[in-house]
Order: sequence, then structure tokens, then C-alpha cells
Amino acid sequence: MMVALAHKKYVSQFAMMGTVISLTLFDNKPALVERVYDYLQTMTNVLSANDEHSTLGRINQQAGIAPVAVDATTFAFIQRALAATRQYQDSFNVLIGPLVKLWKIGFGGQTVPAKSAIATSLQRMNPDDVVLDATRHTVFLTKRGMQLDLGAIAKGYFADRVKAQLQAAGVTSGIIDLGGNVQTWGDNPLTPDGRWHIGIQDPDEARGEALLTVVTPAQSFVTSGVRERYFQRNGRTYHHILDPQTGYPVRNDLLQVTIMTENSELAEVLSTVSFFKGPQAGQTLIEQLPGVDAIFVRDNGAVELTSGLAPQTKGVYQNVR
Repeated sequence: MMVALAHKKYVSQFAMMGTVISLTLFDNKPALVERVYDYLQTMTNVLSANDEHSTLGRINQQAGIAPVAVDATTFAFIQRALAATRQYQDSFNVLIGPLVKLWKIGFGGQTVPAKSAIATSLQRMNPDDVVLDATRHTVFLTKRGMQLDLGAIAKGYFADRVKAQLQAAGVTSGIIDLGGNVQTWGDNPLTPDGRWHIGIQDPDEARGEALLTVVTPAQSFVTSGVRERYFQRNGRTYHHILDPQTGYPVRNDLLQVTIMTENSELAEVLSTVSFFKGPQAGQTLIEQLPGVDAIFVRDNGAVELTSGLAPQTKGVYQNVR
């Protein structure tokens, strides 16, 4: 058992990626915080789908025209993102850019698009229309109008990379909070057993209000939900989680899904896939995956958890995997 010691925690926060980024360390290392900030700023510029000068922007601008060369790390990430799209094409698709730009949910000017425009966008989302050259590290979207949008997976990629960089710098434990994506590593020096106490956002309350708490060894927590980006038209609510099969926001009885697993990039993918599948099929999927758990919150307030989460006290669950 780990013995609790007197530790201070140092929390740094800054606005980026449309949210507030929070980094918690247990040593006062401002140089490392600046390094994390610089890295996230750089990668946001590289992978921004809204910046025509970013690497991703150039790939999208050259759709149907020519391949675009990228660095080896970015190429490998795009390769993994497309592999996940092929694996879960009914629910996860990083070529969803045309639909995102069409609906504009959360970006101002949101509207319900014409059916014909949605149908056109759906024709530009086939991963088989992407050519990756592993030798030259080029990405080619072969049809005009295609657009890569890595927003559904990028935060997980960033969290994993920041964690690896801090570990390489000798930081043995900490918390990275990228807004909807929380990555912990190492032992928690503020608890007797080294476990982390992670609050799961209540979708019906203000940010920071926990629905329940999970006590766990180091994990990544990624939440997909419909409460933060949506609009209403003619009495109907349209949220930002778009169905790559229909082109419309997915419809089921879920408010949010939280995935727990060590790899944050994987958790990003599974949070979207599980949301699409709904609580029953979503739980079936997660139960088949080693080292993964999920928390489903229905729109009637019901909470359903996979078998790796056992009740400890009221509102507190223990990760028993």
C-alpha cells in the first residue's frame, strides 16, 4: 500500500481548442508547462480543420487535386484515424468534415441543411477515397469537396503525446484535462493507495458538477455528450454528434457516454462509437474489450456502467479490473 505523503499540486490553466486546458503536476515546473502549451498550440495549428494554412487545411484544399506531404508523426496519426474509420464506419468517420461545415453546430450560423446538400456531403465521406503513401508520407483526398476533420480523435492523440513527453522529462504522475478528455498517469500522491478520484460530469449541471466519482488507477477518461453544442429549430433539438450514415444528428436516448481506458486516443474513438450504439449495444461492445469500461447516462437520468465498475459508497464507484 502506498503511504500518503505531504505533497503540493500545481495547476496551470489556459484557453485553447475552444475550451480551458488544465495541467496538474506535483512539482513546480513552469518550463514544462510552457513546453506543453507550445506543443498544444503547434499541434492545434497543424491539425485545425478551420485554418486553411494548417497541414490539415492544405490536405483539404488539395482534395481532388494533389497529394500533400506531412511529417511522419502526423502521417501515422492520420493512418490510425482512417483505420478506426474503416473499423467503425457506421459511427466514426474522420471524413465527416463536409457535414460539420454544413451544419455549423457550435461554430455560429448553425442551420438545418437541405436534404440534397446532406446527400452530397455523404458522398464525400468514403475512406476508400483516401490514398496514403507510407513511403512519401503523403495524404491524398481523391475527390473534390472531401474534408478530413480529426476533431473526434485529436484530443486523445494530444493527451497521449503530452503524457509521453512529461514522462520522458521525469514527471512520474499528473493530470491532463483537455475539456471532455482527462488523462492521468502514475500514482496519485495525494491518496493513501495512489488511486485517482475522477468526477464524471453531470450532463444536466454546470461544468465541474459531478454525477458520480470513479476511484481508479491511472486511466484516461473521455466523454461524448450532447449538452454543450446544440441548437433548436421548430421545437426540435439538433446536437453536434452527426451520424455518418444519415447526415443528421444521431437519435437515441443517451445524453453522454464516458469511456475509461489507458490509451486516450482509443477512448476518443470508443466514446463516439458507444454513443452511436446506445446503452445496450454500447455496453456489449465495451465488455468485449480488455481494459475498457464505460458509463452511460440516459436522458431520463438513468446511469448504466460496465462490469469493471463496482459501487463502493453512494455515488462512488471502484475500478475493479
